[in-house]
Amino acid sequence: MVTTTDSAKVTPTTGGGLAVQTAERVAPRAAAAVLAERRAWLILWVAFATFCALIFAVVKFGVDYVSTAEIDQGAQITASRGQVVFSLPGSTDKTLLGSRTELGVGTTLALDRSSVASADLQFFDDSKITVLGGATVELTRMEVGRFINQHSLVLTQSSGSIRYATGGPMEVVVPNGLVQLAAHGDYTIWLDGDVTRVLVYGGEAHVSASGTTVTVADGRLAEIDAQNQVHQPVARQTPLLANADFAQHDQNWEPLDVVNTKLDVNGSRFWVPGPGDNPQSTALRVVRESLKAEHGETQLIQKLDRDVSGFRHLYLQAMVRVDYADLSGGGTLNSEFPMMMRIKYEGPVEGTRPDWAVGFYYSNQDGRTVPDWLGKLWPQHEWQQYQVDLMQTEASSVPYRLLEFAVMGQGHSYDARIADISLIGD
Repeated sequence: MVTTTDSAKVTPTTGGGLAVQTAERVAPRAAAAVLAERRAWLILWVAFATFCALIFAVVKFGVDYVSTAEIDQGAQITASRGQVVFSLPGSTDKTLLGSRTELGVGTTLALDRSSVASADLQFFDDSKITVLGGATVELTRMEVGRFINQHSLVLTQSSGSIRYATGGPMEVVVPNGLVQLAAHGDYTIWLDGDVTRVLVYGGEAHVSASGTTVTVADGRLAEIDAQNQVHQPVARQTPLLANADFAQHDQNWEPLDVVNTKLDVNGSRFWVPGPGDNPQSTALRVVRESLKAEHGETQLIQKLDRDVSGFRHLYLQAMVRVDYADLSGGGTLNSEFPMMMRIKYEGPVEGTRPDWAVGFYYSNQDGRTVPDWLGKLWPQHEWQQYQVDLMQTEASSVPYRLLEFAVMGQGHSYDARIADISLIGD
């Protein structure tokens, strides 16, 4: 029997050499085995981590693909008129729309003002736009999800006025900002020079520029100015005349008198109380007593230079009273009424001047033909309100830019009054 305390110092006895030799051989193998085992476990853990990473990558790729995979859609042209051209993606060549009924992603649609032009487009989510003369729009993104219910509709508007009726949410990129339109809304985006206006007729819009965003509710209007600053929303209805109620008498107005002969006299203007139900109002009274029974005009004019192409309505109203006129109806040429309103303006076709006028008379004893759109039979000595929407007219006569507004008496001898004028864009 052999007892050992340190195998390196034991003197072998009979059979001990074999025991010591065995111990010396076992120790080195145990160290190598531990190292090999550790190496094997490391390899296994690295392989497992790699496997997990691969599984995660595959799953993430699948989720991302499913959630982002989209299919491009087209836009349908449902109606068009006038000079409508388009450019394909990456091209500056312009082609007449003709009978084409579908436009793809990246296509740019442009309408100039050489004719009365408009184009109606419908998108995959039932959104619709009406592109008006002078407007340009690019169909930047029109996509639906390949696997999930999502979509993206992004347009880029670079000029003019476009009306938007949204089925789903839509984004419109404008030169100085971004407009986000909520679903099921009714909007107009109107680029007037360096100013972008957003008019909300239903729904809600978010207008962003220079890091600022404002929310525009129904009945409101917001602007991005030429310095890329977003203004707080204001009422959508916009007054277009200064001192329209004559509270400051003739401030912002210019008088003009016209007579056919120097032997006759000009008319006169007086500031008198307005209608009885509004005793604080001021009325303009125009009076002329001709000495020669010759034509004369007594006018007040307000010069304008106002783009109104983005408004859907142009409401004009005034209180009118006619007291005397010596000519029957509107005179021989239907241009001589004791009280008239006239607007000079540029029409939808560049350079055209449809203009508009209306006159008021109380007597037509000579039985002259007076078209209803030009002359209105009015009760004598009574105040009565007149109102009209100037946008409700033939497409070729819709106002695009207002140049001048005037009130006047015309004829030989006349006496009439006008008060509480308002010209509102909406």
